[in-house]
Amino acid sequence: MKSQKKILILLALIFLMTIITACSSHNLEEVRMEIKKYLYEKYGEEFIVDRIGTRNDDGETEYVARIYPKSIIGTNKEGDSYYYGSASIDKTLLGGLEGPGDSYSYIMMNQTGEKYLLPKVKEIFGDRVLLKVDSEIEIWGREKIIVEEYKKKGDKSSNGVDAFIGYKESNFEKAKNRAVEDPKNNKLFLELYIYIFDQIDNKAEQEKRRKEIFRFIQYLKREGLFKYLEMGVIFIDERVLADGYDKYREKVFLSDKVKKEIQGKEVYLPPLDLREEMSRRLQNEIDKMSEKELIQNMKKIKKRELRYKTIRKYNSQCQERIYSLGILKENYNSSYRKHKSNNELEHYYYNTISDIEIANNLEYIYLNE
Repeated sequence: MKSQKKILILLALIFLMTIITACSSHNLEEVRMEIKKYLYEKYGEEFIVDRIGTRNDDGETEYVARIYPKSIIGTNKEGDSYYYGSASIDKTLLGGLEGPGDSYSYIMMNQTGEKYLLPKVKEIFGDRVLLKVDSEIEIWGREKIIVEEYKKKGDKSSNGVDAFIGYKESNFEKAKNRAVEDPKNNKLFLELYIYIFDQIDNKAEQEKRRKEIFRFIQYLKREGLFKYLEMGVIFIDERVLADGYDKYREKVFLSDKVKKEIQGKEVYLPPLDLREEMSRRLQNEIDKMSEKELIQNMKKIKKRELRYKTIRKYNSQCQERIYSLGILKENYNSSYRKHKSNNELEHYYYNTISDIEIANNLEYIYLNE
């Protein structure tokens, strides 16, 4: 009898495992359609869902996919990782599919942030600008939970504790308003890079740009966007907008670099003859281009190219980096303590133009005759 019972239990387990295995094998098209339906209901537009794979997180299997709006196909946003998000959907224990989740709200937050800031950026710095925004709102509040500590103390009046809730907002302006109206429970972190495609030719122009940066900082203060701000204002040589730039970019990449000492620091630059040729020929090109043509070429630059290793390393003439006191304390605490001990925190309020210090890029390769 015992042996028969063991056999029956074993058969039942095999049968159950067969059912679970059969249920857990999903057609990828089924997963795709489930995610697409979820995204359409959430954002009101059709998404492309591709590159579906699986991963195991703490023993639980989930499907993960790349997502992006169908509307960006055929535009400069297509193929730009800045506009691509991810979605995931978990398998249940019995092989079903749980509700999906996605990261596209972060992308929407950044896009709406750019839309909000760009008019003022253009008003102050001119039309030859591109923005790269990375923002998020940290929301704190009352979690509706009863914790053991309250029970131990016999406190039945409390229904929760102050706790981190999450990053819930996808609209930059709404996030800004939340942070302004309730700063105790909402922190809006803004990392902003302004790329200006122009050269600073003399001290008078440098002073003009310093005043513009100072003016923009005062705008951010009025808007309630300065408290947790990290900002870079990067001046990119306008010769990157010439049609022949891509050819020289490849030559620069493949060239044997030459060690050179600039302002007491060692840097590695392309050969001088290549730098001279590139500077001269690209300058001749842009001298013949209209402002409209220059801006059209600027708009072709993808967001993923706006970083040090691609466009900034050799093409940025100079830059200014801004850190508010709040972001210094949150993300760079060792620097905060150092500046505090040296009584240097006043600088991070940016109350005077003298706090704006535009620094030269030592790896800048262009030469002017």
